[in-house]
Amino acid sequence: MTTPRLRTDAVPVEARAFQGQPAGLITRAAANVIDLAVVVVMLVVCYLGVAGVMFLRQGARFSFPIVSYQTAYATGFLALVVYFAVSWATGGRTYGDRVLGLRVTTVAGADLGGVRAAVRAVLCASFPLLLVWVAVSRTSRSVQDLIVGTVVIYDWRFARALEASDDAVGMAVDVAPPVAHEPQDRDAEPVAGLDRER
Repeated sequence: MTTPRLRTDAVPVEARAFQGQPAGLITRAAANVIDLAVVVVMLVVCYLGVAGVMFLRQGARFSFPIVSYQTAYATGFLALVVYFAVSWATGGRTYGDRVLGLRVTTVAGADLGGVRAAVRAVLCASFPLLLVWVAVSRTSRSVQDLIVGTVVIYDWRFARALEASDDAVGMAVDVAPPVAHEPQDRDAEPVAGLDRER
């Protein structure tokens, strides 16, 4: 017996015309602003955590640790690189990309992999203004994209695994038919104990 299949689309109706298309400068810049805010919040939380541990150890002698500009810049740069590299290597998107429906892939549409993601992360963190090249590029690719062979596309799908399916923007959900021996009228079945109480 054939199981009926229900087709549903994982991409919002308003976004289907842009699905898979290269992302523009404004969307990518907005995603970067969100990512920068995420990294700043993580660093502040880490700083407060370290300060809390110092407070517990020093007590009344406690004072907030002073971080030099050089240390703050180096830590922030390293945190941004790690954040970008891990996000792009594991899912092809950062939190900012996820919010705005973006994904980073190779030109062929494959996953970046660890090395390519790390190189792209270093380039993006070191030269963020090179993103402006997207505005003049016919393929909407930044200088970093041209160097490492990547492209940023609109992709509202949740899981990368869906891209390997025969339906590029949809997924199938199996709907099981009713069991043959199951009674059609459940109300007609007596419930043990309840009928006797009536």
